[in-house]
Amino acid sequence: MLNNSLSVVLPAYNEEGNILQVIEKILKILPSITCDFEIIAVDDGSTDKTADILEKISASDARLKVIRHSKNLGYGASLRSGFKKAQKQLILYMDADQQFDISDITRLTAFIEDYDIVVGFREKRRDPIYRSFFSYCFNLIVRSLFGIKFQDINCGFKLFKREALRKMMLFSTGSLISAEILVKAEILKLRMKQVAVNHYPRIYGRQTGSSLKVIFTILWEMGKLKIQISKPSF
Repeated sequence: MLNNSLSVVLPAYNEEGNILQVIEKILKILPSITCDFEIIAVDDGSTDKTADILEKISASDARLKVIRHSKNLGYGASLRSGFKKAQKQLILYMDADQQFDISDITRLTAFIEDYDIVVGFREKRRDPIYRSFFSYCFNLIVRSLFGIKFQDINCGFKLFKREALRKMMLFSTGSLISAEILVKAEILKLRMKQVAVNHYPRIYGRQTGSSLKVIFTILWEMGKLKIQISKPSF
């Protein structure tokens, strides 16, 4: 049992086929891990029934808090909204597509006492070939540009001490946020640990992480991050 309280941040965009199952499992598993937790679900301007499902659950369970974006702002913007609202000592973020299992949090919490950030990496990735290739290229470019050595930079399953996360001035609105967090954590000399987690195929919904809009946003924000950390004042 954790001695720390926990916030779970769930970014969600058009996840009506997944969000209920994800939250139900979190509500089932977490009471055996910590007696003090909250779930912060961020609906990023979904056009399906995601927001309605979230509002219905939160009406009957105060442990779920819902943030709604009036339009689609991006993965990074969703995480930043969730981080800002999180009140507990530890913050976990995980994707809401059922490709991660909340039970794996125990793999991360086993190390959090000695580290500021525990980063999951997908032991066996269960994504289509095109998405795995895009992720491989992303990891290669980020490692080359910023010198970080993590093997699965954009894995959507990471645990933080709240005070560590609050030290970062995050700006990313898109998927670069995973890299931005790790780059800035290294600059701040935070203690980080990589831990293997399970990964499962997406059953419901459509992946948007490799769309042209997402890719252009990543490239734009990658350049912005490089300029920001190169300034003497940073």
